[in-house]
Amino acid sequence: MRPARLLLALLCALALGSCGDDDEPASEQAATPAPSAEATTAPDPVAPADGGSSGNASPYIGSLSVDPGDGTLMIGTGLGLYRLEPGEPEASRIEGALETPEGSGTISANLELLHLGPGDLVASGHPEGGELPEDLGLVRSEDHGDTWTPVSGLGEVDWHVLERSRELIAGVPADGTELFTSRDAGAAFSRSGVAPAPPVDVALDPADPRRWVAATAEGIATSGDGGATWRPREPVPGAQLAWPEPGALYRVDQGGMAWLSKDGGESWEERGDAGGSPSTVDAGEDGALYLALPGAVIKRSTDGARTWEDVTTLD
Repeated sequence: MRPARLLLALLCALALGSCGDDDEPASEQAATPAPSAEATTAPDPVAPADGGSSGNASPYIGSLSVDPGDGTLMIGTGLGLYRLEPGEPEASRIEGALETPEGSGTISANLELLHLGPGDLVASGHPEGGELPEDLGLVRSEDHGDTWTPVSGLGEVDWHVLERSRELIAGVPADGTELFTSRDAGAAFSRSGVAPAPPVDVALDPADPRRWVAATAEGIATSGDGGATWRPREPVPGAQLAWPEPGALYRVDQGGMAWLSKDGGESWEERGDAGGSPSTVDAGEDGALYLALPGAVIKRSTDGARTWEDVTTLD
């Protein structure tokens, strides 16, 4: 998830103390959402280091994605793209080279990341340098972010939420409530519904692409028809979500408390305290949970969100 959405969630938290069945597309009419003027002009936030001091800023982590093949952790931040190799204590900052018919350049900062399979990473965001459109649409890398190729929507859309279930990819454009889905690895997206409020995060049941959960500034809502209709659940603003297994949906609230739902978000049981307000959450193929905290700290839980350990801190 991306910094522009996260800032809204964090501010709300402080003030208070997505398709048809698995065989048919949600819409026969392909749709391309219009980019947000605000998203293309406003700077993405960077979280200050040391609790808001005016010194050097630590990277604000807006997206995490774990490669299901080898466990490489890709980290999207406001200051650049980072890669944490398995077993390594520190992540390295990388610049990805993107070649398109409209020009070439580098991409690095403020990427929304999603692994579709082992070694298959897609992302959305903006260029770092070169001759590229402001909105990259969906781009793909098969070498852990070193090189990229365009998939769809180049110069037309900026996805701020990307999630998947089986072969379905769900996307939410910048500052939007409309929900879009793709069943061809992101080559084309169709409109599938509207969220009850701009989503801070979205999670899909890995066994049933019709079951969605959205976290917004107003709380948690669930959908059983691919985002066409929604039912409000918990009035908890700005939560982060991860759904690694059909019967294990996790949320981490602003403040750090983690919860588990075994029924797709209808009810929740308390797990453990992550130690701070998360900016994003993801899960590995082995079920391990990863989250990012202020100060560019990444933590991991291997016991179902009961306890959390430090993995690395970005420089």
